[in-house]
Amino acid sequence: MADPQSLPWDPEVVERIAALSLRARRTVSGLRLGVHASARVSANVEFADYKEYSQGDLIRDLDWRVAARSDRLVVRRHRAEEELGCLIVLDASADLLTGGGAAWPRPARGRPPLEGNKWGYAVVLAACLAWAMVRRGEPVGLLMLGGEGVPWPYLPLRGGDAHLSRIFAVLAATRPAGRASLGAELRTLGARVRPRTLVALISDLMEEPAEWGPSMRALGHRHVDLRALHVYDEAEWAFRVEGPARYRSPEGGAALPADPADVAPAIGAVVAGYLAEVRGHVHAAQGRHLLAPTSGDMAALLARVLRGAE
Repeated sequence: MADPQSLPWDPEVVERIAALSLRARRTVSGLRLGVHASARVSANVEFADYKEYSQGDLIRDLDWRVAARSDRLVVRRHRAEEELGCLIVLDASADLLTGGGAAWPRPARGRPPLEGNKWGYAVVLAACLAWAMVRRGEPVGLLMLGGEGVPWPYLPLRGGDAHLSRIFAVLAATRPAGRASLGAELRTLGARVRPRTLVALISDLMEEPAEWGPSMRALGHRHVDLRALHVYDEAEWAFRVEGPARYRSPEGGAALPADPADVAPAIGAVVAGYLAEVRGHVHAAQGRHLLAPTSGDMAALLARVLRGAE
């Protein structure tokens, strides 16, 4: 596999990599990076090795006999912990281009900014999660769904700074485009991950839930630790737009006329029904559904992801 340095030099990508690194470091620095809380407990808890104690590790896992002999604080690790890792599945479809009023300039080959839109929020969230996993010594991988200009659509679970730099290069270079094809991708995902792997799906989940719901349930039967991070723009869900217009999905299809005055009274019920359907599929896959508004506190969301809270 090539290193990021072998990619064609692109000042925009280099700048975005630096920005992602800075945002991830700042966001993660205040978090406690212990072992993530899994939805399942493995019976395989054989002793594996020791590691140096770091902030966030459980006190009960300290080996006091080693501490008494050597004045070193070390934590006992077990085989069950070694099986853990995180695969970040990032939706790079064209629908992620919306949000934030869609006011950013759109040159033919440009990329959306890293804030103020759904794609920017999703990319920064993926970078923060990857940074957190590597910093606490767990392997992390990346699977891109859709998009264009993607250097490597799939990076398997690995650790280390060199691997983290590849992940950041993919996040920085990708442009949202096409469809994510969630149903087809989730059907094939099971062969790529081992049981108890943390699978963090970052998506606006705008494809019909009936298309991807059965595939998500099948993935849940593989006993992965699924967490669906549902990225959305509050203005979109409230249909806060100015005046009647014709609206078209960035992924294609016919343009539909709509008047906010007619849509606003019913949009709340439509969104509530949609969310109930999404949560039903995620919960049927034994996963956790976490709302990720683009205006929300990313550090707080990341802490919930790492704790396994919903």
